[in-house]
Amino acid sequence: MKKHTCLTILVLLLLSNWIVSVAHPAELKIEKAFTETDGLASNTVLTIFEDSRGHMWFGTTEGVTRYDGENFRTFTTEDGLAKNRIGLIFEDRQGMLWFAEGMLSSLLERGKPMDMSFMEIPLSELAKELENETPIVTEVPTPLRGVSRYDGDAFQIFTTNDGLLRDTVKDIFEDKAGTLWFATSLGMNYYDGEKFGHLTMHGPIGMNILPDWWSQVTAVAQDAAGNFWFGSTAGVTYYNIETSQFRHFAIDPDLVPFQEMAKASPPHITDVQFDTQQNLWISREGTGEERSGLRRYDGKEMVIFPRSAELPMNSVDHIRQDSKRNLWFTGVRKLPSRLNETEDSVSMISPEVKCGVSVYNGETFQNFNKDDGLPSNRVWSVFEDSSGKLWFATDAGAAVGVYLPSENANN
Repeated sequence: MKKHTCLTILVLLLLSNWIVSVAHPAELKIEKAFTETDGLASNTVLTIFEDSRGHMWFGTTEGVTRYDGENFRTFTTEDGLAKNRIGLIFEDRQGMLWFAEGMLSSLLERGKPMDMSFMEIPLSELAKELENETPIVTEVPTPLRGVSRYDGDAFQIFTTNDGLLRDTVKDIFEDKAGTLWFATSLGMNYYDGEKFGHLTMHGPIGMNILPDWWSQVTAVAQDAAGNFWFGSTAGVTYYNIETSQFRHFAIDPDLVPFQEMAKASPPHITDVQFDTQQNLWISREGTGEERSGLRRYDGKEMVIFPRSAELPMNSVDHIRQDSKRNLWFTGVRKLPSRLNETEDSVSMISPEVKCGVSVYNGETFQNFNKDDGLPSNRVWSVFEDSSGKLWFATDAGAAVGVYLPSENANN
């Protein structure tokens, strides 16, 4: 009898240990999706934002839509918006909303055919056509550009006439002093609430003029010491606010982290973000088959993450950290460009594979796509609202849901 009792207890203990070791995989549960039929300006949603009043904003290719929980309202250039394509929404500490193209909107043209039909025309014939061509003058209205500010009643547009270095704003950041920083294709602007100034991007020692590609800033982040890190089409620039000194780094080759002004192909940085451990995460465009478009720098060394089923994109667009310290990444897998020749034209095609969204929990990556409920595998960006819900901007509308991390079965 005692032997039977001991055997039963042993079996129960083993079974208990086995149950503890079994874990539920992490899940993404999409609760609802919104499209044009619900009131969005377009199904191509580039960015999503929640303002301090609790309203959700959707930046699309056809305007920006506000959702108050019941009703949708769309704002376009007819309402005072600078441009209908909105890939960046930002709210300053005064409650002003800023709208701009952002980095995401500039990537929309990627992968579309480039017309090269002129290559089929003999040079002699091309010269004749140009010589005999009669110029046709047409009145084409200049599209409004720049960044838009919304105070809750009306929009105000700021352009190069107001002091912006360029009318296309890629990123916006507000420092502790309340100064707004604007990343443009010609460098950094700052705004004190009354006027714009600009930060002259000095080159490395021995170079009085910085090459253009180092001035094309696409993203901005600030570290714990208050120093700035700018992502550009050429690499990463560090700016020390106390000494006003710059250092410029290329992110490849990977053998030497941040080799200064390395002779490498421009990486086209798309985003820079610091996590809670002050690691700098860097995303870039890419075409390689082995590497992802993601790097992490801890101040000493840089990790280049390999492309995998869990992190399938070699070209990453956007980085977002949620309140539980998970990092979310969106992007695509770009395939090598190729010529597409037909009887009518010669085109350059840059194919790409839509990759859904990947999340990093501090140890491992996991990928979610349409099979997990997302409206599309082309996810542009991720946003977490004040209730902890995650919003996904896709080319088939916006989706909202919750991320359930893996847990032990007995929890």
